[in-house]
Amino acid sequence: MVTHASLNRIRLFYAAYFAAMGLVLPFFPVYLDGRGLDAVLIGFMTGLMALAKVVAPPWIGHLLDSRPQDQGHRFIVIASWLAAFAALVIAFVFNVYLLAVVILLFGVLWAAVLPLADGLSVSVSELEMADYGRLRVWGSIGFVVASLLGGVWLTGEHVASFPYLLAALMVVLAVAARGFPSVEQFHEPESGLTPFPRVFYLLLAVAFIMQISHGAYYGFFSLYLVDAGFSGWQIGLYWVIGVLAEIVLMWRWSRAVQLRAPALVFSICLALAALRWLGTGLTTNMVLLVGLQLLHAASFAAFHVSAIAWVKRIAPDNRHAAAQGLFSAAGFGLGTTIGIMGCGLIVGSMGYAMAFYLCAGVAVIGIPLALMLPKRGFRASSD
Repeated sequence: MVTHASLNRIRLFYAAYFAAMGLVLPFFPVYLDGRGLDAVLIGFMTGLMALAKVVAPPWIGHLLDSRPQDQGHRFIVIASWLAAFAALVIAFVFNVYLLAVVILLFGVLWAAVLPLADGLSVSVSELEMADYGRLRVWGSIGFVVASLLGGVWLTGEHVASFPYLLAALMVVLAVAARGFPSVEQFHEPESGLTPFPRVFYLLLAVAFIMQISHGAYYGFFSLYLVDAGFSGWQIGLYWVIGVLAEIVLMWRWSRAVQLRAPALVFSICLALAALRWLGTGLTTNMVLLVGLQLLHAASFAAFHVSAIAWVKRIAPDNRHAAAQGLFSAAGFGLGTTIGIMGCGLIVGSMGYAMAFYLCAGVAVIGIPLALMLPKRGFRASSD
């Protein structure tokens, strides 16, 4: 049953999940450095987090597709409690090999739960009981708040509290998931698992390309600005501008974007992403960078809300969990990892600007593929 209270649980889940991301992305390397790990080991440990995003979501989704929805909710609760325990253990493990195992375990548990929550949110949205974007936007708010507060608190000796804060957020995930709404799935039972249509794999390819194109941004935007002489608070402000643009789009235009044809939405988003990366490589002018950061509303927010909705619509009824898991793995897992690693090589040999230029080229490559996706919106295709 979908109630106002159960929708608030989804909002709380997103806020806590992305608050954790707002701590992990900027401060996990700082925490590991404070533990005495060198650059190579820090890179390896953070790489394990990325590896978990590739492996865990499709695997867990495949296992849960043949089970009732309440078991998926139960899995989120159990996985979140286990993730909280793993986060606490990180603080007390000093053997490098054992630390790597615990970090990988945490990453697997943390990565596995988000696609399941996304699938539920899309189901609620398509029953017109809530809007996916207005549920997911709380994650963006959580990310901003955690990043800002983390920057204030996680300095000096306080950085040692990182695992405890992370564990606390995992507990919030578990508590939130206990009150998730139950959405009846009206489809005929099928024997075996129905194959994904080819258009689904095309959608995954487009998502993979889009995330590769973000490699220079996620991996090196801050360093690029440092190299250009920007201060720490200015760099943080530019990141916040991007997330605020994301929040506005998800709050105001999420429903409209989800109803549009994916060929239209994805091609426009890729074109604007290409413009964003090209412009970022060409200039570090303060005013122009503000405008380029506002394009995060297209390159991430509009693309994401449309993709999440169309993954559910395209996938067979008995493969929704696996479909969301594969989407997460292809984009945020594999695409982001390859993008950041590839841009690292480019930055090392040709500089930051060239990495952004090549990312712009990658986004352009995705446009012809996006135009091969369905050219009719959701309402038109259901008439």
